[in-house]
Amino acid sequence: MPRSFRRLIFRSPSALTVCLGIVFQLLCPGVTSAQDGVRETESDIRELERQLRSLQEQLDEVARRQGDQADSQEDVDFELSPTWNRESRAVPGALRGVYDKPFFASLWRRAHVGGYTEVEFHDFEDGILGVPEGFRMHRTNLFFFSELSDRVRFGSEIEFETEFEGHENSDDIEVKLEMAFVDWALFEEFKLRGGAILSPLGRVNVNHDGPVRELTERPLVSTFVIPTTLTEAGAGAHGTIAATEWLDFNYEAYAVNGFNILKEDGSTTFAVTDREQALREGRSSIGGDVNSGIASTGRFAAELFSSLDLGASWHHGTYDEKSDNFLTIVAGDFSFAQQCCDAVEFGLEGEIAEANFERDAFAKTSGIPGDFWGYYLQGSVGILPDPLRAIPYLFDDDGSRLTFVLRFEYVDLDGDRGEVIEPGINFRPIADTVFKFSYRLTQKSIGLRDIPGRENFDDDGFVFSLASYF
Repeated sequence: MPRSFRRLIFRSPSALTVCLGIVFQLLCPGVTSAQDGVRETESDIRELERQLRSLQEQLDEVARRQGDQADSQEDVDFELSPTWNRESRAVPGALRGVYDKPFFASLWRRAHVGGYTEVEFHDFEDGILGVPEGFRMHRTNLFFFSELSDRVRFGSEIEFETEFEGHENSDDIEVKLEMAFVDWALFEEFKLRGGAILSPLGRVNVNHDGPVRELTERPLVSTFVIPTTLTEAGAGAHGTIAATEWLDFNYEAYAVNGFNILKEDGSTTFAVTDREQALREGRSSIGGDVNSGIASTGRFAAELFSSLDLGASWHHGTYDEKSDNFLTIVAGDFSFAQQCCDAVEFGLEGEIAEANFERDAFAKTSGIPGDFWGYYLQGSVGILPDPLRAIPYLFDDDGSRLTFVLRFEYVDLDGDRGEVIEPGINFRPIADTVFKFSYRLTQKSIGLRDIPGRENFDDDGFVFSLASYF
């Protein structure tokens, strides 16, 4: 066999195959039909390979398009934040929003259920503050939240609270819809909200849950000047604008019904002898407005370095059925929290607010007060040194902490002054459960001005409470 022919055969597998096929056909002519079947099978295999390559190319194209869409969406964040469940088990932040709550159950269609409860003990009685002596199962609140879609959410809170009137202990339970709203998020910077809304007046009104507060009683300014809890029916917008990595702007602005304090016949929603209760008793019904004027409320805040929050808020609208007189409430607030090491955390917060009642001759004759104003300052130090971590069952959770707290508060309710100093200590076995101990030192008692029977208040005393989310 010539050398060139041998090279052709052995270096070319296809040529070798042809030669062997010719020899095989000459020697075994009866096997021709079997070879035809093999060729058909090979042809089918090649067709399948071609189809697989085509399918792979289509899949690669789909993946490329999805990647391009993901890259284009990185510039606009549509995700609602914060998420339903807290990612961290640390102690709750100084300013918790309506979404940033723990939930004990997640139900069908992304529904979430939870709540919190408070039980208290006072060794004194104060009828002005509505504080009975002894133990009191104060309130139990239930949360109901639902993600209707990626952009639409529903949130609500129902409160069950025991009532206390004067010296008469009561087992009556007041059931109140504290909030019920729908959020539609167009962008993170702009979300529409409508329903029964917690007015963003000050910082305590939207951040008043018992397990969040370091002391049992809410500040006087947040009780009488900003009547926490203030819920109003209305609609508006809120959002967060991330200016830089260390600066965020938050805003809320709503149109609401406003207060209901003065009737057309000259009567008021508060008793003449209880003028300090004017704003507390004048909170409007969420079932409808009492006058022709729409009020406005809102809050603007700046958050710096995730540790300092500065806020300014307002509420403006008529408070009488004739819509002749305006009520204007303005407030400023701040909170600061800084962890200097793993074991120590410092906190400082405060709020100042003023309520001005516009009064014509009819309003003055009816007993409408003039100006209310007040403020509070509170400092705290939370610790969890290593020796305490060694105590079993007490300090073995990420949220375990001892906190020492001191608050000073002052109000001037049209000349009726109140002043309180309250030191305290609380213990959190976990982040969402807290035992609070404090002693209330009342320097000036509200309600002493020209009211018979109020000369001798004994409103100093020990306060204990247990509050927990569930």
